[in-house]
Amino acid sequence: MKSWTIYGAVGLIGAALLGVVGLMTQSAGQDFDPSDPFAGIASAADWAKTVETGTRALDPNDRFRNLTSDAWAAAWEDRTEEQQKLATDEFLRALSGSGGTGVKIRSPYPYRSAQEHYEAWLKAAEGGTKHTRATLPDWSGDWQGNDAGVLGRKALVRDVWEATAKDYKPYFQQLLTAELEGRHWWPADVCLPDGVGRFYSLGGTYHFMMDQTIVLIDKDRPNSETRYVYADGRGFLPPELSFPMWYGQSQGFWHGEELVVWTRDIKQWVITHALPEHSDELQLVERIKGMGEDIVLDLTLYDPKAFAFPWHDVVVFKKLADWKAAPPTFNECVFSNNVYHDESGELQVYVPGDPRHRDVTDPRPWATVFERAEEAKAARR
Repeated sequence: MKSWTIYGAVGLIGAALLGVVGLMTQSAGQDFDPSDPFAGIASAADWAKTVETGTRALDPNDRFRNLTSDAWAAAWEDRTEEQQKLATDEFLRALSGSGGTGVKIRSPYPYRSAQEHYEAWLKAAEGGTKHTRATLPDWSGDWQGNDAGVLGRKALVRDVWEATAKDYKPYFQQLLTAELEGRHWWPADVCLPDGVGRFYSLGGTYHFMMDQTIVLIDKDRPNSETRYVYADGRGFLPPELSFPMWYGQSQGFWHGEELVVWTRDIKQWVITHALPEHSDELQLVERIKGMGEDIVLDLTLYDPKAFAFPWHDVVVFKKLADWKAAPPTFNECVFSNNVYHDESGELQVYVPGDPRHRDVTDPRPWATVFERAEEAKAARR
């Protein structure tokens, strides 16, 4: 690794920057209720503010240059003409973030595991609300998200670093280094599933479809992917049939008009640009509620292997008044993808004329392959 890289002899910023475990404040004089987190929340904007730290002071010793993870990920593309002449270590020193409004990452809840968290909420709901089709909330329509919280890449990199477990810091450093050198990697660029971390971490059009037994949460892009939340009490698969999956197994229940979800058996994966990896021990607990023209989501991530402590985040979905403003794009990535990583780890594209180029307009791609094979055979004769 280069001398400027992140994991090394430079001392880590104290965990005190993250605050202490405790109750979040919704408004003056009103404490966060762990058993009913949306109580007293009047709007999605109020909900998003519950994880904000307020404006963070600039730290002259912050080797992450007071940047948010979003700004860190964009740094390479946003280089000035002068910065393009710099070596990577010089480029790092030339960066300067504002500190901005950071994000509280440490979970405010007293629960030690996803199971304890989910069962506490199930008890508070007295076993859950038994809905009919007529009493289910209406979350129909097209929804856009997410520009809030950690998964919205609004956290300061230094805070995410402190929230990453010691053994996973070198992996996180590897991702950060690659971003600054323009060697971006995210799952969808090679047609792999985004995974649970990136499911909520960037824009897209979402749909919520439900009956009394199941809730489907669909995201249209960059890959079309759907999460299945079973709300019929079936529980998880038995151990002999369970294995890590891209989106794990999800079960849930209703507490009035709020959906509570527990997800486990998740494949080890990366979250997204300038955010770290998680292990296959990651489990999620979510609480979802409609608020006017928004849907808000409370998210707690438990990963004792990859995280220094349980993470907490918020997600806000905004309803589109006109679906044509951001029409759903249900992309089957494998067929149309021509992106690859070259020997330097940078993204390149197979262009028309290259035999590896996938022509999405080809009505008979199999015939093209067969004809190319026949041409190759003839050339060898």
